[in-house]
Amino acid sequence: MRRTPQRSSGKQRGSGTQRPGAGAGYPPRWDRDPWFDRDVEIDADSWFEGDPRMRRDPAPESGGPAPRKPGADLRYEPRPVRPARARRFGLGRRGRTRAFGLLTAIVLAFGAIVVKLTLIQGVDAKQYLAVGKSEWTSTVALPGERGGILDRNGDEMAMSVMLPTIYADPHMVGATNVDSDARALSPVIGVPVTTLRSELSENNGFVYLARTVPTAEAARVKKLDLPGIATVEEPKRIYPAGQLASPLIGTVGTDDTGLGGLEYRYNSLLTGHAGKLVEETDPEGRPIPGGVQEYRAPVPGNDLVLSIDEPLQYDAEQALARAIVAAGAKSGIVLLMDSKTGEILADANLTMPGPGTATTPAVPVNIPSPKATTASASAASTKIKPQVQPVEAPSASAFTQTYEPGSVNKLITISAALQQGVIKPADVFTIPDTYYVAGTPFHDAELHGTQRWSVTSILANSSNIGTIQIAQRLGHKDLLKYIHAYGEGSRTDIGFPGESAGLLPTYWSGTSLPTVAFGQGIGVTAIQMLAAYNTIANGGVYVAPKLVDGVIDADGLDHPTPPSRRHRIVSTKVAAEMTTMLNQVVAVGTGTAANLNPYTVAGKTGTAEVPNSKGGYIAGHYVASFAGFVPSEKPAITALVMIDDTVDYGASASAPTFATVARDALQELKIPPQKPQPPAPGVPIISTADATGAGEVRGAPLPGLNAPVSVARGAASPRTGG
Repeated sequence: MRRTPQRSSGKQRGSGTQRPGAGAGYPPRWDRDPWFDRDVEIDADSWFEGDPRMRRDPAPESGGPAPRKPGADLRYEPRPVRPARARRFGLGRRGRTRAFGLLTAIVLAFGAIVVKLTLIQGVDAKQYLAVGKSEWTSTVALPGERGGILDRNGDEMAMSVMLPTIYADPHMVGATNVDSDARALSPVIGVPVTTLRSELSENNGFVYLARTVPTAEAARVKKLDLPGIATVEEPKRIYPAGQLASPLIGTVGTDDTGLGGLEYRYNSLLTGHAGKLVEETDPEGRPIPGGVQEYRAPVPGNDLVLSIDEPLQYDAEQALARAIVAAGAKSGIVLLMDSKTGEILADANLTMPGPGTATTPAVPVNIPSPKATTASASAASTKIKPQVQPVEAPSASAFTQTYEPGSVNKLITISAALQQGVIKPADVFTIPDTYYVAGTPFHDAELHGTQRWSVTSILANSSNIGTIQIAQRLGHKDLLKYIHAYGEGSRTDIGFPGESAGLLPTYWSGTSLPTVAFGQGIGVTAIQMLAAYNTIANGGVYVAPKLVDGVIDADGLDHPTPPSRRHRIVSTKVAAEMTTMLNQVVAVGTGTAANLNPYTVAGKTGTAEVPNSKGGYIAGHYVASFAGFVPSEKPAITALVMIDDTVDYGASASAPTFATVARDALQELKIPPQKPQPPAPGVPIISTADATGAGEVRGAPLPGLNAPVSVARGAASPRTGG
């Protein structure tokens, strides 16, 4: 208990005056009375008694405590000073460490939140905004319509129409409705229930169920009112003329991309640019009134304008189908060209279907069964022709298929020799029955005695031996030069997908020159051979074949293609001489079945053997062809007919087909006959007596092929032969 000491009278604190009981060595100590807020004096003796730093002097050894003054036996002995320690206020060292760690974690967490917010609202704002918009906006792709393919008259041969496509959102359908929805949709869209179950069960937000279906079918689907089942408009490629010219035009896949033919070749030009419609929708997919909308119109593709004439294309396919059936052939090609421009007016490519193949006939024809006759054009004419109908070829064989041209290739050999001046049309050659070159015997198609024939007679009779003798004067280097000049061995400017450059000898043996001279041992395409004959029709100037006349853009503007490339091969004099000789081929030679009175036709037959895959040739199987132009005085139409793998010759299978196709073209294009012109100077005119047919059998048209009126009617009787 604190005592209240008496204060000394009249003395102030801090005056240095000793207070009672404060002896030497006893420092005074003052304290404040908490109750009266005044200084009080504490008894020094009792105060120092409680201080462990104070020591009392020991008592004298004499015994008994010595009398002392108060506090006289006490002295102050300070202990060694220890390092000062922080005062503990509540938490202590461990608590302060924990508090600091917690504060650090809070600061780091807050910093991470700030960084994340910065990323979300600043750096990645567009991404998260897009994700948010996807929840309330709907984007509909608006496909750009694919451009059409038109013929030269503007008639559509290929076009795109918008048709509904049925699709589903399996998430909205729900697992419980899969079976019932599949059963309801199956009879409407014609898809098996099992297939629909699988599609409706996919973990996907969009699944096609049926694409480009008829409008009535889509209407029935809408009436079912099935959640998650909807329709969207998509383009579908249709061909108004059906299969007509399909090998040339090609096809388009479900994704509206060209897969073959011109659809593939000009896919980037035909393809349109898609647009889109973006609008805000409610959870049910319905547009929100007044919501944001964005519309970008689709841009349709360009239209491709071909040089093809659709009516002439149909006529060509019909005539070719009849020829294939009549000749019992495997396939065939008909090409029709505008002589002046090089534009292709028709390109028919047909083939017989394989055994058991269920295909739609290209142009159904009915060929009457032939009757046996002693004056038949060939052995094949005495047998009944199959009535299996030809179908469209897998591709445009006129560009992609090579074949040995046979005698039609003699045009190149003889015109090259005339241009080089090694022969003249009136030169006479001795033609034996057998002719040896490099120890190898060569024959004409028919046995004959030794003949004395001019160049005109050699061409009119299609003599192999006579052509070999002409080629020997020319030499293989010059022959090869003109082969290249006429375009053989190179692709044409058309650039059709898969187009072949042809096959030329890489090594010239002792028998290469004679075989190439009459069209054997060389591979050409039908378009190459057509261009060669068109060179003579143009007075010796090569005109590159052309298939596309122009392009019509999305704004309706017409962009014509450049004119065909041209270069001279032979002189106008040589071209005129060749024209006169080709006239003789049709007038009295092997090509009488191609005659078109009152038009004058210049052309040449060809009959080449069919190569065997094991080497050599297949006996009795031929590639029968005819190439020429009309009217020969002022050529307007150049055409080629090739009948592949038949037992008939070009004279009986291809020549009459040429006449049919050319006659239709002359009528369609309203081309009048021309006034007959005198023969070119120096070209001898042969008589029917000279047209023995020793080189290639002349033949009457096969049964079922219309026999054209011939200016030589009654002048000579058709010969029979193999």
